[in-house]
Order: sequence, then structure tokens, then C-alpha cells
Amino acid sequence: PNLNNVTQSNGQQKIEIIAKGGYSPKVSLAKANMPTTLKVKTTGTFDCSSSIAIPQLNFNTILKSNDTIEIPIPAQKPGSVIRGLCGMGMYNFEIQF
Repeated sequence: PNLNNVTQSNGQQKIEIIAKGGYSPKVSLAKANMPTTLKVKTTGTFDCSSSIAIPQLNFNTILKSNDTIEIPIPAQKPGSVIRGLCGMGMYNFEIQF
């Protein structure tokens, strides 16, 4: 699990992942009970990881090949896990609270 991609300030936290040939990092550890923004960055991404779905948030979109999107995640209870996957289901990531 990765801690380096999670930052907190002013009662909010941000998680940054990169979508290209999968998702990096695959597992992020976040603080529970805190409003969270997931930032997904693409850099020349043309594979199926550019199609991202997070079923628990009813989120589904196609990412531009060079972009950063922000996905709000409401505060989660301790022990919660949010999972995301690509359009084909080949690649996935999770955020553990």
C-alpha cells in the first residue's frame, strides 16, 4: 500500500493516482471520516485504463489522454474500501480507509 500519494490539509485529503497501463499505485491508504478527492492523472494514456469506473460512487467516465480529473469521495467509515476498475475490468485500484 502507498502512503506517498495521499495528502491532508484543512480537513480534506487528496489521493493521486496515475492511469496508464493500469493504475499506479494499485492500493492507497487514506484516513477515514474525512472528505476526500481522488485525482486521476493521465499522460499519453490510450489503453483501457482511460475508461474508469467506481461502482460504489456510481462514477464512470472516459479520461482524455492527457488530463487530471477530480472525483469527490464522501467521508468513509474506518475499514471501508473503494474500488475502481477500467472499462474492460483488466486493471483495478483500491483505496483503503
